[in-house]
Amino acid sequence: MQTPHSNRKNEHLSLATKLWRDQQTPVIGPSFDDVRWLPSPLKDLAVSEVHPSVQLFDQTFDWPFYIEAMTGGSEATKRVNADLATVARNTGIAMAVGSQSVALKDSQQADSFSVVRKKNPDGFLIANLGADHPIENVKAAVAMIDANAIELHVNLGQEIAMAEGDRAFYWLDNLADVIAKSPVPVIIKEVGFGMGPDLLKQLAELKPAAINLGGANGTSFAQIEQARDRQKENPIDLSAFGLSTVESLLAAEAAGIDTQVIATGGIRSAKDVVTSLMLGAKLTSSAGYFLQTLMAKGQAGLEEEVRLWQQQLPLYMTLLGAKTTADLKKAKRLYSLDLQNSQKQF
Repeated sequence: MQTPHSNRKNEHLSLATKLWRDQQTPVIGPSFDDVRWLPSPLKDLAVSEVHPSVQLFDQTFDWPFYIEAMTGGSEATKRVNADLATVARNTGIAMAVGSQSVALKDSQQADSFSVVRKKNPDGFLIANLGADHPIENVKAAVAMIDANAIELHVNLGQEIAMAEGDRAFYWLDNLADVIAKSPVPVIIKEVGFGMGPDLLKQLAELKPAAINLGGANGTSFAQIEQARDRQKENPIDLSAFGLSTVESLLAAEAAGIDTQVIATGGIRSAKDVVTSLMLGAKLTSSAGYFLQTLMAKGQAGLEEEVRLWQQQLPLYMTLLGAKTTADLKKAKRLYSLDLQNSQKQF
């Protein structure tokens, strides 16, 4: 049976795919192209000596990128999750699922999420819920997919843009409680609006395992929710709201937080992954680009794309004289005037 919540999941999937396919995702602020790499001094280094792995959550990730949260909650999205989990298994990368709140309300939808563990029994999987969910729901979401970590999304912009969205937001105390009691590491995540220095400092004080910046210029849930609002019940313009991913990374630097940062939002290539790592990200992820690739080229096409990134990363790192991903932070780079302007205002 298709519930309104499940139908919303299908609409999100359809609209996200269409916007990426038609190249209609919004452009807010400086992008990855506003960061140019400088040729590095010569080093005694071979591509075979480069290590693109990262350590986070007491876990070694062979690759510094993963499949970001997208979907789940209906029969159609179950098939997508199964394909994504298979690609993650075959390529050795981690994967997050979309918000599991629909399955907590309707147990019949649980298998659209648990399928990822069936397809990828030994992989690193990340559960997903909103920031208002209590610890009992967090434990249930983790158990649903036998998750290794969980993302709690702070999606204020999406809720405000959604005609049927929440209008009251009392999240901080709950986030602190969940972080203290969660059986797995907690990632606090934005969903496409980015984060500024003050927000980052505030969230870092809660001591999450990581903060995912969720910057603009990828999938825009404000854009998606406005497209869903066919009756124009909630006319609102958020086209200029938020920070891009590169701006958010510079905001994290300005905030001076110790919490590890994950970069997502408009990452379309291994080059974007490298730039994110140069700007201080510990790990990166991609959702919309991978989704569009899956829809256009199938599971085999997405797997080929992931393997291309894995082939390119050691080459780019060698070009920049970086034996490890941590070395990329030392790589010299130039910022465009627009990005410099943003940086000066943080």
